Amino acid sequence: MQCFLLLMLLTMVFGQPMERTLYLTGKHHRNVVSIRTRKHIRNWGDNHFCAGSILSARWVLTSGCCVSTLPASTPSKVSTRKNLRVVLFTRRRLKRPADKNIFGVEQVVLDKVGDGDCSKLALLKLERPIIGQKFAMKLPTQKMNTTWLCRTLGWGRIYFNGPYSNDLLLLTTQESPDCKAHCGGCLCMGSYTGRGNMCQLDLGSPLFCGDFVYGVARQAHNSEEEGFMEYTSTFHKLKFIERTLNSARSQRKYTEFFIIITLILNWVLMA
Repeated sequence: MQCFLLLMLLTMVFGQPMERTLYLTGKHHRNVVSIRTRKHIRNWGDNHFCAGSILSARWVLTSGCCVSTLPASTPSKVSTRKNLRVVLFTRRRLKRPADKNIFGVEQVVLDKVGDGDCSKLALLKLERPIIGQKFAMKLPTQKMNTTWLCRTLGWGRIYFNGPYSNDLLLLTTQESPDCKAHCGGCLCMGSYTGRGNMCQLDLGSPLFCGDFVYGVARQAHNSEEEGFMEYTSTFHKLKFIERTLNSARSQRKYTEFFIIITLILNWVLMA
């Protein structure tokens, strides 16, 4: 009987969803998330202020400017952890998703190294793991080539200084020689086709080159006719990302080990 109870407890511990790296399947829009305040203002979705991308089952990657400063587009004065909500798997900003796709934020980890808050990255730990989905991004293994064509996604604004788009926007982009980034680990991207102003995009929007996320939108170079967007390079921030994820995994393993020891001791004492 005691062995049976011990087996049940171990099953409960290790039967929980494990935090693991999920892989991108090519449907990039499934990777992009909407970051919002806890409550909407008048209508559902009008509290959206930043974008982000799924890094693993429990982690979302975004710009440090979205959580450490007050973006001009933020409808609320404060964005505390309790006040943040992350909405997954929604292409339409104003359409209410299923409750299972609305996540609270348990922890915010902000990179300590950067040229100003907006060049920093932020990792948001979700209050619960994402279950049954395989749309997380791959991190780069090499520096981005300036000749590559990439894509960036976000809700952004329909036109210069206009309202936010309801539908997720996609732009084909390439690193621009006409724009100089303001930080060493940043990329300056322009529209490859000439259609669409890069300034319209959300802060925190991911930059995809193939199936790898190479950047996180951090600052716009405002222009009514032609705009550029600076991205914090994830390749230059790999140490911060990997250190945060490894720390989380180590903490989980320590917790699991402590639970196992506690169960064994209880079983021995009851024997």
